Amino acid sequence: MSETRLIRSGHSPAFLAEHGTPRRLPRAARKARPPGFFERFEDRALVYDCFRHADGARILMVGPPPMNLMPQFRAARFVALPSRTPLRAAYHPSLSTMITELTGAPAGTPAVAMSLAGEEFVLPVQPNHSADLAGRRVLFTMSKDNELGWIAEWARWHAALHGTDAIVLFDNGSTRYGVEEIEQTLLGVEGIGKVVVRSWPYRYGMTDPALFKDPFYILFLQVSSMSVALRRYAARAYGLLNCDVDELASTPPGTTIFDLAKTSSQGLVVMRGRYMEPVADADAPAAGRTHRHFLRSFRDSKRAASRPKKWALDPRRSWVGSLDVHPYMHWIKGRPWFSKSTPEGIYYRHFRGINTNWKDSRTEAGDLRAEDLMEDADFRALVARNAF
Repeated sequence: MSETRLIRSGHSPAFLAEHGTPRRLPRAARKARPPGFFERFEDRALVYDCFRHADGARILMVGPPPMNLMPQFRAARFVALPSRTPLRAAYHPSLSTMITELTGAPAGTPAVAMSLAGEEFVLPVQPNHSADLAGRRVLFTMSKDNELGWIAEWARWHAALHGTDAIVLFDNGSTRYGVEEIEQTLLGVEGIGKVVVRSWPYRYGMTDPALFKDPFYILFLQVSSMSVALRRYAARAYGLLNCDVDELASTPPGTTIFDLAKTSSQGLVVMRGRYMEPVADADAPAAGRTHRHFLRSFRDSKRAASRPKKWALDPRRSWVGSLDVHPYMHWIKGRPWFSKSTPEGIYYRHFRGINTNWKDSRTEAGDLRAEDLMEDADFRALVARNAF
């Protein structure tokens, strides 16, 4: 296999000193939190990645929202290296991430020095790979310790049914295998022309139980990965689709999710899901089960519904270029009013059996009754037709 299919590049993080101050605090910081909360809360990260904008002139830093650290960011100094040219910073924050836009760097600047809260950081400016993925149909996700067979089938489905030909995967510190094994798994999928697997081994966070409104704000790492996927890799792509490894996008026959996004009024389509229950097909092997082996969902449409929305985007629409647009897992912050559409017949299948149970025990069939379930004949036929 040609190595030109594989895009390897580093990233440039910056973290506050481990035992120093200040620290990022959660919202409503005085409220009580359960044991283990602060071990998972990201209080030190300033930047997860620093890279050149697709326009070749600006430099972007993507990291968690500053929250109580905003005064330190406002007072920070940024200097291009080795020229020592001072850089102008503009901040584009949202609830769960922030893009720092740096301008004024001489052409070819290889690094940026950041002075913040009494600490000094030198961040190499990583290359932008949007030109490498120009015109591609890009699928991306974050994953940790998912079975390689699950990852392969997730990629095969989207390649065969939607023409996906590029994948960007952020690996959140898997311990069962290395990044290279994920790369080889994806390179082995027919139709995938470009592969990016990024090591992203930082704190994932957890739901903040102290808050009733927006308790998921704390998932800084995943939300930041979405801005990196869009701005560093997919800014010139034909389309960008976010689906987790346990989710398979579905559209009416003769259509793809990317084409539907491309032809929509504002370049954004959203879809709700249908849960596929963790009851394996009678012919399923005892080990090595993947999506194809879980063919049943609830007859009751309310019980079958997976309500969080997933999206596909045409990243070349003019409104997407604003750095105040931030993709999230289930919506896009900063999008124009009335910009999303849901074409008839699109949804995603959400597989409870494709899960490591890191958050809850989705793979337990429990007391499911056979009479409450029905076989998804369309899914069976699609799997057979595409020879998975």
